[in-house]
Amino acid sequence: MLALADGFGEAPCAGLLPPGTDPQEVLRSPPAPPHVPPRVAARLRAAGLREEAAALRRRAEARATAVLTPADDAWPTRLDAHPAPPLALFVRGDAAALRRAPSAAVVGSRTPTPYGRDAATELADALARAGVAVWSGLARGVDGAAHEASLAGGAPAVAVLAGGLDRLYPPEHKDLADRIVAAGGCLISELPCDRRARRGHFLRRNRLLGAGPLAVAVVEASLASGALSTARFAAESGTDVYCVPGPWRSERSQGCHRLIAEGAGVLESPDALLHGLGFSTPDAAAALELALDADAEAVLQALRTGPRPTDLLRREAGLERPQFLRAIEALARTGAAERLDGDLWRRVSRGEAGSTAVRTR
Repeated sequence: MLALADGFGEAPCAGLLPPGTDPQEVLRSPPAPPHVPPRVAARLRAAGLREEAAALRRRAEARATAVLTPADDAWPTRLDAHPAPPLALFVRGDAAALRRAPSAAVVGSRTPTPYGRDAATELADALARAGVAVWSGLARGVDGAAHEASLAGGAPAVAVLAGGLDRLYPPEHKDLADRIVAAGGCLISELPCDRRARRGHFLRRNRLLGAGPLAVAVVEASLASGALSTARFAAESGTDVYCVPGPWRSERSQGCHRLIAEGAGVLESPDALLHGLGFSTPDAAAALELALDADAEAVLQALRTGPRPTDLLRREAGLERPQFLRAIEALARTGAAERLDGDLWRRVSRGEAGSTAVRTR
C-alpha cells in the first residue's frame, strides 16, 4: 500500500517510512505535506488503496512474481540501511539469494574494453566459486559478463532491473535472466509488472545495487557512468566500494580513478575483494585455488585425446579466456602440460611430469 502511494515514480519518497516506523501506523495516521509530496499524501488517504494493493499482488502472483515487503522473512535487510529504502520488491526466482552472504555487486560500463570485460569475468568467476552471491544490473557489457561468469561459477546470482520483470531490458538478455532464475538466483525490481523503466528508474535500480550487497566492485566506468551512482549509493549505505584501475588515458577508467581518489579500495586481483568480504588470506587463496584446480582439470580432460591448438583447447574446455589463461599457465608451470611448435598444447603424462603435476580435485 505504501509503495502504491509512492507511485513507483523515478525518485522514491524518502520521508514515507522513516527507519523504525511501523507501516500500519503510517497508514492509520498518514503524513501530510511538507513531509511527503501532495500526490503521495492524497494517495495514502484514498479509499481504494487496500483493494488496489491486493489486486496488484494477485496480478504479480499470476505472473510467477512474488511481492516482498520489509515484513517478510526473505526481505534483504541491508536495503534498509539506505536513507530512502525500498517499500516493496517484486521478485522472480528464489528470494533466498537476496539474503545470501557474503555478497558483492559487479558493475561497470555497457561498452567495456576487452580489458574490462576480462576483469569483470575473472572477478565474478572467482567470487562465485568462493560461494559469494554476485549482484549486477543485467545490462549489456560488464553486467552481462558478470552474470555469465557467476552462473559458470555455480553461485546464485541477483539481477536488479529498472523496469517491471516482464519488461526485460535489454531484450536480448531474456535467456540470461531465465538461466539466472533456473540456477537458483533471482530477478528483482521496485516496479510492478507492465511498468516500463524511465530514465530515473535506473537510478532507483542503482540504489538497490549499492545498498543490497556487502560490497560493490566497479570494473570500468566513465565519469558519466551509472556505475558511479551505484558507488555513491553504496557509500550512503555503508557498503564497501572497490574499483579496478585501468590505463590512465582510457575514458572508461576515469570514473574508477575518481572513486579511488575519493577513497575506494583498489582491486588488483579478486583476492583483494575476497579478503574485504571476510575471507582470511589463506581462505581467499584456497577459494581461488579451487577455481584454478577445476579449470585445470577441464583443460587436461580436453587434452586427453591428443594435442590441441590454443583456441580449440579453450573452447573444448568450456572456459572463458581469463580462466583458461590462468589454468594453462598453471599447467605449464607445474609441468602437467607443455606448448609445442605451431601453437599446440599437449598433456604431459605423470611419468614425464613427475611430482610436479598440478593437483586436481
